[in-house]
Amino acid sequence: MTLLQLPLVNRTHAPAPGIRYGRYPQLHGHEALPDAIEAARRQLKRLLAAGAAAHLAVAKRIQARIDDGGNIATSAGVGRALRRHGLDAARREEALALVAHTASRELGLAAHPVQLAAASALLCGAFAELATGEGKTLAVALAAASAALAGTPVHVVTANDYLVRRDAADMAPLFAALGLRVGTVCEADDVAARRGAYRAGITYVTARELVFDYLRDSVLLPFEPDPLADTVRSFTEAPRAGQRLLQGLCMAIVDEADSVLIDEARLPLILARPDSRRLDANALGRVLGLARSLVPGRHFEHLAGEESIELTDAGRAAAAELGGDARPREARLRQALVALHVYQRDRHYVVKDGRVQIVDAHTGRIADKRAWSRELHRFIELKEGCALGTENRTAAQITYQRFFPRYLHLCGVSGTLRECAGELAAVYGRDTVALPTHAPLRRMLSKPRVFRSRESMWCACASRALDLAASGRAVLIGTDSIRDSRALSEHLRGRGIAHQVLDALQDAEEASVVAAAGQSARITISTRMAGRGTDIRLAESVRSAGGLHVINCQHNSTTRTDRQLIGRCARQGDPGSAENFRALDAEGIDTWLPRPLRRLLAGQLERLPAWLPAAVLRLAQHRHAAHHQRLRAAMLRAEQTQHRRSTFRGPGL
Repeated sequence: MTLLQLPLVNRTHAPAPGIRYGRYPQLHGHEALPDAIEAARRQLKRLLAAGAAAHLAVAKRIQARIDDGGNIATSAGVGRALRRHGLDAARREEALALVAHTASRELGLAAHPVQLAAASALLCGAFAELATGEGKTLAVALAAASAALAGTPVHVVTANDYLVRRDAADMAPLFAALGLRVGTVCEADDVAARRGAYRAGITYVTARELVFDYLRDSVLLPFEPDPLADTVRSFTEAPRAGQRLLQGLCMAIVDEADSVLIDEARLPLILARPDSRRLDANALGRVLGLARSLVPGRHFEHLAGEESIELTDAGRAAAAELGGDARPREARLRQALVALHVYQRDRHYVVKDGRVQIVDAHTGRIADKRAWSRELHRFIELKEGCALGTENRTAAQITYQRFFPRYLHLCGVSGTLRECAGELAAVYGRDTVALPTHAPLRRMLSKPRVFRSRESMWCACASRALDLAASGRAVLIGTDSIRDSRALSEHLRGRGIAHQVLDALQDAEEASVVAAAGQSARITISTRMAGRGTDIRLAESVRSAGGLHVINCQHNSTTRTDRQLIGRCARQGDPGSAENFRALDAEGIDTWLPRPLRRLLAGQLERLPAWLPAAVLRLAQHRHAAHHQRLRAAMLRAEQTQHRRSTFRGPGL
């Protein structure tokens, strides 16, 4: 691709499988562009990109067209024009007017100007910051339907299976009225169901399922970088080409874009196959037994905030007892030590139905069918007394940083994008449009509070929740882990305070718990499951009493994640309030602050002005987030360098 070959946002024709883009459309070779050319291309795109004011002006014109009524074309007429001429500026407005008018008729949802502006930004290939509670689901559906009318297969990427099903079902009447078919891909779906869903005009799917299906396609039939060559190959190897799941990477709308594209960017997604070699359970047991006998500080070092362990000279000498070559035996011992000392039950994983199941750090949900590699999962199974699973070997892998730029049209939406706008531009070449709220924000923020220990934080939290519930408010309390949610629940139960718990062990009741969380005097404890995409609808009595109150007891790595949880309250002009609680002994806070500084703060907490410890923690949080941004940038540079130097790229990746 050259400087002149800009993505879809600067073209008029819509991407779809066919002669122009091949049978499996996607961008190839973008990672191999010289840095200077790539920087110039992206800078040009940003200069040409429209800002919030321009999209709000578009929304105003669309609203006028809808109010007029007579200027609304039929879906058949709009579809023909879009397929013939593409999504140029005039036809974008015409399509959005039609879709918004249909949504009002079929769903009873009248899109407000900010939603229309967000949909316009998405169709222009931008990331739109739309405040929490402003109606991202409808805005995304408006853009998806407009693109699908033009013949573009659209992937709407959401945070979890619950939202996949909910959003697709909620928007189904709109799509059906426009003559569009909608599909869903969830973790439990089989191959036939997935293939059928991807053949729909609009497919709702999680990022993880989407990427793994793409990797399966890449292994089944390696991709050709030239669209014509890929088309020819799809004919010469028709049986295998017909087994592909996706129709290519035409357009993706990423909901909660910062979570997927930034927070999870470094996570390698590995397509694995069962290893045919027999697993030696006795050997693993010997290694774990040795690991249990080693002493921290003497035999090994665990650096704060790192998920790895380094052996000392004494540790390497102890590893010699295992026999065999030094490097593999030491690597195996390190994995056993990580299983014992780094990964914790009810924080990193749960034991459910006799199996070790990973808890996703970003969503708080069980990541079923996911397993740690290089025998780490096996060591944790031994540690917990579970039956050993099967070890796997890598068939293909990719990261979100490498996958999503392959879309011909990439866009996204979230309530928290402004902090990472620069990184989104640098990595994905997309501008960020920050849109205002459509109604004045009525959220009240209390001053943050810092506690010496989690125990004292739970006591204060229980008292605060009880007072608020007594006044008729609904209360949502965010915790870091299942372990913390259980600890707070015990405090509330001990004081006779009724409450509900939402975490990975109660994921089946998520919909019912969330539906009841806005009722009067209702106290809900949640891990990160209630942070993104969760709409807590308020009872009228709660609204008149002051709305939902959020107590954030999470020690998130970024202020964006804090804003996501706090954004559960004061949505769409409702009243609401929130406050942040922090504990100096919280798990993981050692990645923010060195232990000596935490001890100093804890010892002087009552003598210091209340704002100072909170300011120190906020500064440490910013430094921690900046550190992870540097790690993501370094990883991407390393991947790009490896790609340029490699003479063999593997199966189309």
